[in-house]
Order: sequence, then C-alpha cells, then structure tokens
Amino acid sequence: MLFNSISFLSHFLFFYLIYYHVSDRIRKYLLLSFGIYFYSQWNINATVLLLFSVIFNYSLARYIPHLSGKTRRTLFIFGITSNLLYLGVFKYFIFVWELFSDLKMGFGFPGLVWKPEILLPIGISFYTFHNISYLIEVYDERIRPCKNFFTFAIYDLFFPLLLLGPIERPGNLIPQIESKQIITRENIWNGISLFIWGVFIKSTIADPFSRYVEIHAQSFESLEPGILWIVAPVIAFQVYADFFGYSLCAMGLAEMMGFRLMNNFKRPFFSSNPSEFWSKWHISLSTWLRDYVYIKLGGNRHGFFRENANLMVVWFLAGIWHGAGYGFVIWGVYLGLCLVLYRCLKHYGLVKTKSRFQSLLGTFLTFYSFSLGLLLFRIQSPSETYLILRNLSHLPNLSSIPLMILITTLPLLVFDLWQEWKDTDRPNFFISTKPFSFMIMFFFFFLWFSLFSPFGKQDFFYFQF
Repeated sequence: MLFNSISFLSHFLFFYLIYYHVSDRIRKYLLLSFGIYFYSQWNINATVLLLFSVIFNYSLARYIPHLSGKTRRTLFIFGITSNLLYLGVFKYFIFVWELFSDLKMGFGFPGLVWKPEILLPIGISFYTFHNISYLIEVYDERIRPCKNFFTFAIYDLFFPLLLLGPIERPGNLIPQIESKQIITRENIWNGISLFIWGVFIKSTIADPFSRYVEIHAQSFESLEPGILWIVAPVIAFQVYADFFGYSLCAMGLAEMMGFRLMNNFKRPFFSSNPSEFWSKWHISLSTWLRDYVYIKLGGNRHGFFRENANLMVVWFLAGIWHGAGYGFVIWGVYLGLCLVLYRCLKHYGLVKTKSRFQSLLGTFLTFYSFSLGLLLFRIQSPSETYLILRNLSHLPNLSSIPLMILITTLPLLVFDLWQEWKDTDRPNFFISTKPFSFMIMFFFFFLWFSLFSPFGKQDFFYFQF
C-alpha cells in the first residue's frame, strides 16, 4: 500500500477512527497489528523474516546487560554480525554472485549460468540499521533494553517509518511508545497538512520527473550530447521530492497518532558546501553513520589525514548501504571524494566562509555535484561511467529544458524558501488550529495536483534500498 493510494487512505482512516477512541493500552496492540498487516501487504514471507528479526534482537538485547567482560562483548559482536549477515544475504548475495561471474569472464573463463533467486524484503536496510542502533545503545548503556516485547515490536514495526525510515533512534521513539499518546487538535491539523504536502510533492513532482528521466536516460549510449547536464538536476529534484515526500507523510501520520519523528530533511539544496549538505539531507542516515561508524573509527581525533580516511570509509559504506551494484559503490566513493576535497580546500584556507560570492558559487557547485552523482545510481557496469563522462564533455542545448520542469518545481522551491525564511527546524505550515487557512492550502494543492499530476502512481524511489 502506497501512502498516496486510495487503498492506504481507506485502511488508515478505518484504523485511525478506532485508534483515536480507544484506551492507550489498546492503541499499543492496534499499532503492532496494523504494522504487521501493513508490511504483509508487500510480501508475507518478508513479514515472517521481519518478525524473526524482531524476536532475535529483542532477546539478544535482554541478555547483554546481565553479562560482563569478554562474554558481553562477544554476544554484542554476534548480534551486530548477525544483523549484517541478515542484510548481506538478502541484499548483496546476488551482487557478489554476479561480481564473481564477471571476474571469471574477465580471466577468460565462462561466466556462471545459473543465478539464484533471493527475496529482497522491502525496507530491509532501514529496519536492520534500526536494530543495530538499538543493540549499540543497549551495549553502551545509553538506554535500557525493553522489558516488554510488544514495546520493542512496535518500535521495529512502527508502520509510518517501517519502509523508508527515518532511521529513528531508540532513545527517541521507545520512550514515546512507553508513554501515553496525547492527541490534540494541533496534532491532527499539523499531521494532516504534512501528509497532504508529502503526497502532493510525491505525485506532482517526483512521479512526472521520474517519467522524464526514464525517457531521457534509458541508455547512456543513445543520449543527445550534453543532455545529462539537464537530466541530472531533474533526477535530484525527483529524488528529493520523492524521499522528502515520504518523510513528510511518515511525520504527518505519526503526529496524528501522538508521536514525533525526527526531521529527515532541512532544505538541503540551499547548502553552500558538501558538509552542510549532508547535515541536511537524509539526516537520520548521515547522523547514524557519523555516530556509529565515523566516531567509532576515531572521527577527527587522530589528525587530518586519518579524519579524511575515516570519511572515505563512511561514504564507501553509505554507497553499499544504498544498493548492491557497481553504481552505488562508485557513487559512495565519488561523494566521499567531494567531501574530502572541500575539507582540504577549507583546511588550507582556500574557502572564505564570509564571502557572499563563494557562498552562492558553493551552493550551485554543491547542488550540481550532488545531482551529477545521482547519475551513478543508474550505472549497470563500470564501463557506463565513461559514457556518462563522454556525454558531459558536451555543452547542453538549453532549449532542451522543458518549461513544465521549471513550473513543476516552483511549489517545492517556494515552500523551502518560506521555511528558510522562517528558519524552521521542522517543516511547518503554521496552521495549528486554523482550519480556514488549511482549507485554502488544501484547495491550492488540489488545483495544482489536477493540473500537473500524472494519472499513474510510481513506487517511492528509496523502496529499492
């Protein structure tokens, strides 16, 4: 069930009418039941695997505080390794199999004819990192393990963020699950407005842009010279509207139920450098990698060279996390190099933080470097990197930029400019208890949706991760 579908809306409305009127204790069982039902609509076998993961991590975390010394550490490493193997088998085994086949062919041997078929559970990267963070927090004694199995199960099966995150920290979400949910009129209005805005930008920006990208980037060999200079920013807005749209829907649904999820995006396209960009884009993943990988590797405590080496490791892992394929590995290395290059320029005094011109130029270069990097997601083999570079060696024909593309991005740009002007920490329509303002906004979105929305619906872009 897609968030932007009649099927989901009808199911959620039925669920919410019951949820709103029952006691807090009953709400917990409703949340867990609906989470299982929601995920099972994608694949019942994947649901069984998810429930197994829930039981495994809950049981393991209960034992860790009662152990000490080497035994405690061994059990913790076993838990982390098991989660990584779980992710690796279902997400990366096919890629490793194909890589081995390619290597055989590269040395003159016949490739592997048979190819195994392995189920890829949707959202596996998100909920596996969810569980790893829980085990780390328990091991480091930042939180106590859940005594109540249903509390942990709701944490792992909380349906607004189950498929695409954000990768919510246990220290934020679990206490909310354990406490009583108080739903106010403000919660309802803010939640509905966030949900509508998320569906709106998904349907009127991400989906049409997805079709444009598919038409203009089907094969890197047959592209019009220089067209990727135009396609790249379209992909950037497609991914942003798609993933930001899902995050808004998740935040809105959670707020309607009395929960507060972290904000996953904070106007990233206004960032003037790569460091700022990654503090505002997919914040839950960036901070996860910072806290659980970068800092564990030593962070910036062992000199400038080691600091940048740690960053390259982090971004290599970020590339692999996004998907099993050549393009994702190259993408991670590319973004790591962009970040290291900026840090080197700053380290040697070549970046003036108070320069208005450098800030504007940095915003343009940061946006375009990210946009060009997204082309790497589409690479099926390393040789296609050369085709991308060959296309980018030509100047684009500016007349190829469709006016509709520029018009379609306006609502999202205006909204982000408004939020930047208000300097909000979270997306906010400032509607609260003002239904009249809400109705005006709703009518505007409905009109724009009627004019520019495609009839068909696309899966969320990050479902593949």
